[in-house]
Amino acid sequence: MTNAKPQRALVTGATGFIGSRLTRRLIAEGTEVAIVARASSSLDQLGDAANNVELLRHDGSTGQLSDFVAAFSPKIVYHLAANFIGVHTSDDVIPLVADNVGFTAQMCEAMVTAQTRCLVTAGTVWQHANSPSGEPLPTPNSLYAATKQAAEDIIAYYAQTGTLSSITLKIYDSYGPGDPRPKLLNALAAKAAAGGTLDATSGKQKLHLVHVDDIVAAFRHAGEILASGQEGGHHSYTLPSAQAVDLRSLVATWQEATGRAVDVAWGARSDRPGEIMVPWEGVRLPGWEPKIPLKTGFKALFDA
Repeated sequence: MTNAKPQRALVTGATGFIGSRLTRRLIAEGTEVAIVARASSSLDQLGDAANNVELLRHDGSTGQLSDFVAAFSPKIVYHLAANFIGVHTSDDVIPLVADNVGFTAQMCEAMVTAQTRCLVTAGTVWQHANSPSGEPLPTPNSLYAATKQAAEDIIAYYAQTGTLSSITLKIYDSYGPGDPRPKLLNALAAKAAAGGTLDATSGKQKLHLVHVDDIVAAFRHAGEILASGQEGGHHSYTLPSAQAVDLRSLVATWQEATGRAVDVAWGARSDRPGEIMVPWEGVRLPGWEPKIPLKTGFKALFDA
């Protein structure tokens, strides 16, 4: 593949776990980066990288977003901003739709207006939670997943008109150093330090757990594909690990890699409603594969 690293990139979701790592990677490669963020968004996840980006505080309007894209004129947009709510309440409906669907539509419109063609966006495999493996028909298992599917449909519409070239990368589960999210690995670390028993679900569900550095590499690779002109229209790919593992095996690997023991009470908690026991398998991003084995990644969490 032709080396086509975009030298000017706009990033949304740069204040989140994956987006901040992507932003740091872009800056390290010499890419000029602007980030779109709300007035209330903290830049803590970016660390020193916050001093090396153009910060664009968005007021929520399509007009201002169009002005941002036109003025910065990026070669590519990495759209990772999302509102994740696993189990929603009635009060969550409007913000979920506004943040995940409305903002995506605004970004697409702003890109078309500014004649910026290349868009890489983050999706979720839970858009296909109940689909047979290899079947592209979406079957979202939550309102969050449904809004992500609606957002992808909007992106596909703009791409079908010939105004965008886009790739959606559907993420499974991610981990890495400095992860602030209330995820299993953080719960294991806390329980290992404090002692006691960690109540868990059945542990029979399988998942693809991928290091954040591998996910960032996938976004960069997708950006190079679009920048090189190799793919037009809209394409959707997944970012799986080398092999899906069940939760019990994953915890055993974590304990072996870190040398920390945790007493886990499997089955003490019920599996969540709609829990996916076997992950959907789609088409992996061509030319990409994860490089960091679980043992290596887990050990590095404590060696850092």
